[in-house]
Amino acid sequence: MRTKDSASYFVEVQDDLHTNTRFRDPNAALSDFNSSLLSVERDSKMKLGLIYMGRQAPGGNNIIDGLLRFQQQRGNVELIGFINGVEGLMAEKYEVMSRETFACYNNLGGYDYIGRGSDSLRTEQQKARALEVAKNLGLTGLILVGATANMADCIYLAEYFEANECATRVVHIPATVDGNIHHEYFQTSIGFDTASKVYAQLIGNMLTDSASAVKYWYFIRLMGKEPSHLALECALKTQPNMVLVSEECRDRHENLNDIVNNLCDLICARAKDGKNYGCILIPEGLLSFVASFNTLIKELNALF
Repeated sequence: MRTKDSASYFVEVQDDLHTNTRFRDPNAALSDFNSSLLSVERDSKMKLGLIYMGRQAPGGNNIIDGLLRFQQQRGNVELIGFINGVEGLMAEKYEVMSRETFACYNNLGGYDYIGRGSDSLRTEQQKARALEVAKNLGLTGLILVGATANMADCIYLAEYFEANECATRVVHIPATVDGNIHHEYFQTSIGFDTASKVYAQLIGNMLTDSASAVKYWYFIRLMGKEPSHLALECALKTQPNMVLVSEECRDRHENLNDIVNNLCDLICARAKDGKNYGCILIPEGLLSFVASFNTLIKELNALF
C-alpha cells in the first residue's frame, strides 16, 4: 500500500495487517513483495504447524492467540502444535489447536500449552525427518518460535525444503528476553518488554525493602547470556546503585578481581556515608565476557 509519499511503502502482510507506520523503506521492491502477499488465494485450505524452540519468553501463548484469530478470519485454516518442540516434530506428535483447547492459556505467559524443546534443526537427519513430516501432514506452513540460533535453523530448513521441492513455507517469529534481535521492519523481539517490566517491578520492591531495612545489600542476577540489554533496561527503569554491563567489562579487559574490587569500592563508599544497604544488578552472562573464564567455559564445552 502506498503512503502519501509516493516513494515510500508500508510493509504489508496477509489480510491487510500493517506493521508500525514508523518503519518505511523507499525500496520500490517492497511493492512487489506486498503484491505477492495479497495475491494469495484466500479460499485455499491452509495447514500450519507451530514449534516452540529455545528458551521460553513471555508472549509465546499470544502467538497462538494470533494464529487462532487468523483462523477465525479465514475459516479454512487448520492449526497444529508440535508437542515439546522439535521432539514432537521428529516423532510426528502434535495437538490440533483450537479456541476451546487453548481457552485456559489465553494471555498467559510461557510455552506450557504445547511445550518447548531446546534441540536445533540443522543436522541432515533432522531436516530430512522434518521434510517427511511436513509432506505426511500436508503442511502449507511451518512456524518456528525462538531466538537467534533458531533464526538460523529456520534459514537452513527453508533452504532444505526449497532444494527438495517442498511446498511448505518456513517462518520464524523472534521470541527472546535477551532483546538482541534487531531489524528495520520490527521494533523488538517478543518477550523483552514484558520481562524487563516484570523484573523491574521485583527489583523496585527489593530497592524499597533495602532502603527501609537499611542493612541489606541485594545482588540480583538477571537473564541475558550474551548481551546485557535486559540488565541495562531494568537499571534504566529502577536506578539501582550499580549495574554490571558485560560488554563494558570486556572492553576494559577486567578480570574477576577487578569486578569484585569495583563492587567493594562502591559498598565501602556508601558505608562511609552511613548507607550500609543497596542493590547491584548482574547479567547472567558476565563470566563469559571475562577472558580467563571464557577460556575455561570453552574448554568445558569441548569436554562435554
